[in-house]
Order: sequence, then structure tokens, then C-alpha cells
Amino acid sequence: MSDLKYKTFSFLVGIFLCVALISCGDSERSSDKKITLTMVTSGDNPPFEFHDTSRGKDGLVGADIDIAHALANELGITLDIKDIDFNSIVPALQTHRADFSMALMTPSEERKKNIAFSDIYYTSRIAVVTLQAKTLESENSLEGKKIGVQLGSTNEQAAKQLANKIKSLQIILLNKLGELIQEVRVGRIDGLLVEEVPAKAYTEANKDLDYRILQEYQSSFAIAFPKDSPWIEKFNVALKKLKARGKLEEITRKWLK
Repeated sequence: MSDLKYKTFSFLVGIFLCVALISCGDSERSSDKKITLTMVTSGDNPPFEFHDTSRGKDGLVGADIDIAHALANELGITLDIKDIDFNSIVPALQTHRADFSMALMTPSEERKKNIAFSDIYYTSRIAVVTLQAKTLESENSLEGKKIGVQLGSTNEQAAKQLANKIKSLQIILLNKLGELIQEVRVGRIDGLLVEEVPAKAYTEANKDLDYRILQEYQSSFAIAFPKDSPWIEKFNVALKKLKARGKLEEITRKWLK
């Protein structure tokens, strides 16, 4: 082989090796990148998900937020968490604008027609929030009353069941729990049907309010996904690991004590 041909051959081999090494480096860096999933929630359900401005900036915090981050660490992914109206969560999952949701959502048979769910991760009783002097403690006490419920929530289904039993009961639907709390405080509705833990949080923050448990009703919460999501079983495995290590209990004790 002539010197010119040898030098040309060596030069081409060198270029090839450089390209190969660069490609391998890019591939390794690409494989190091974590997958980001979009989670949607409704940030008006303290202490599960709510806005905290105590440190000078607005951020979503709460039990569901901490559980979501613990799951993300277990799965080796990152999260992009978005706050939307509760009634918009199912459409966001159906159209794949979100990968999953944690927002006190009960896996009802009606919802299962449109979206999928993980295993249950928390169960809570249902309460009625009222003014201090006007507590409602039973189904019978709801006769002739106006009761507010968050639009699209599982409690809307519970309210409809109550309305079927108590014909004089009026159900008022609004998007945000904060709006419903205000309606109770000014006397436009007699009470708010909501899970026990948010009921406790709202009454502690508003001393003119009180709540009572409706003994006949409870809600169980799961993570919601698009129907065809490949993440459901992975999240179920991660949930079992967090439960086994006591991490779920640690988070719920922190926020729900």
C-alpha cells in the first residue's frame, strides 16, 4: 500500500472512530435522561394537595404531592405537576394531556368506563362541613337543606344517592372547594359534602365552621391513568414497595395527623 493510500486509510479510520465514540457518548447521555410524566391534580384539597405561599412563592404541597414524588423516586422518573379544575382531570387523561392524576379520586364504576386506576392507596370517611351552630350529623338532618359538592368529585355521586333518598335535599355543584366553603360561611348553602381530612383542614382554618361524619359513607382513593397506560402496573409495584417500607404511612402521618 502506498504512503498516500495508507495515510488516507488511517485518516478515514480515525474519523470513523471519533464519530463512533461521539455517538456512544450521546447514547449514554441520552439513556441517563429520566422520563418525565405529567401529573394533574386539583390544588384545593388540603392536606392532600393545596397551594402553599408561606415561603414567598406559590407551590403545590400535600400528602398526594409527597406520595407522587416518592413514587417517582421509586420508578426513576421526574414529574411535571399541573393544577387544573377537578372536572377537567378525566378529559385530560382521556386525551393524553396527562399521564396520571392524584386528586382524591375514587375508582367508581362510572369512571372506569373512561379511565383506569391503580390499587387503592388511602380510604377516608365523608363529612358535612357547616357553620358552628348548624351542624348536620345524619341523613335525616339533611332534609330540606342545600348541600354543596365539588363538581365531578366522587362526593357528587354520594350526594345524588342522598338526594334519591331525601327528596327535599338540594344539591349545589361548584368547581372549587374554596368557593363552596365561602358559600357555607355566608349562608347561601347549609353544608358541604367532602372527605373527612379536607373537612378537618378547612374547619381548623375557619373557626366559624364545624363538621360531622356521615357514618354510612366513605371514599377510597386511587391513582388515575389513561385507559391504555403502560404505567399502571409499575405504579402498583411501587405503591406496594412504599407500603412495605412504611413510607406511605410516614407521609400520611405527616399530613393527616
